[in-house]
Amino acid sequence: MPSWLLKATVQGAISPLPGCDRLNYLLQKHVTGSLALTAEVFERKVAQCRRHLASYREVRGEGAAPALALELGTGWYPIVPVGLVLAGAKSVLTIDVSPLLDLERTVRVLELYAAQLRSGRLEALLGPIAPDRAEAVLAAAGERTGQRDAAELLGRVGVRALVGDARASGLAAGSVELFVSNNTFEHIPPDVLRQLMAEFARLAAEGAVMDHFVDMSDHYAHFDGSITEFNYLRYPDRLWRLFNNRLQHQNRLRIVDYRRIIEQAGFALVAEEAERGAPEELAALKLARAFRGYAPEDLLVLRCWLTAVARGRPAAGQAGVPPSHPAGP
Repeated sequence: MPSWLLKATVQGAISPLPGCDRLNYLLQKHVTGSLALTAEVFERKVAQCRRHLASYREVRGEGAAPALALELGTGWYPIVPVGLVLAGAKSVLTIDVSPLLDLERTVRVLELYAAQLRSGRLEALLGPIAPDRAEAVLAAAGERTGQRDAAELLGRVGVRALVGDARASGLAAGSVELFVSNNTFEHIPPDVLRQLMAEFARLAAEGAVMDHFVDMSDHYAHFDGSITEFNYLRYPDRLWRLFNNRLQHQNRLRIVDYRRIIEQAGFALVAEEAERGAPEELAALKLARAFRGYAPEDLLVLRCWLTAVARGRPAAGQAGVPPSHPAGP
């Protein structure tokens, strides 16, 4: 059995069980090896954080910092929300529908940030650092006493971590200035994603910016070299449902679908950068009927950055932002 089918089978079997997220963590840590927080992975996530901030400042002006930033999809390691507060965001809320955070992994993130702060390298990776937040991170990383949990520890550095449904955030309308996500959109069912975008439109402050990194490749190809990143486009929905478990749900939306969902929620796309795969790999597949109506240049997109602003709420100096269609990559 190919490795990806084995993983899909195991995840499908454990997904209905109590504590399935913990079991999935153990599977990925000890079997697939996909959750190791190496220095390379840490720096790549810090670079994503820096890019979110750069997108925000491109719209809002150099040196601007959001009063409240919301990260959708905390994941296993809270690298991006800690980076946002270190770079000057006054408050950060990170929310995930699954309880993936734990104390050990959160301490590991803070220790890596502290090491970079002490070495003087963090500013080169992230950009200008807020001195008071740097002190808070160093203090939190160095503490070894007291009963703590991940959420309480993150609170000490300015990050509020919640487990719950972001469609019911409880935040006040017009309160969020920056929305970010990384490798999250592709795991959300389309109807849920539309509802999330409607909630983000309600929460968007004047001049609010959304910046999202979306991975539209078949994630099973990330550890199984026998298939390409286009592999899952072969399967009709009725068959794909057999592989598509809750623990690694992949919605298979393409870039035009994400554009449409974002724009229909009332946001205007202002920047887009896409990474495309090899045309010969796509051409070698017999596409499922659902994907035959897409333009090849859209099917070829494997990963992209999408930046948008709330339509009707442009920031100062952004009157010329196009109302719907983004510039090409």
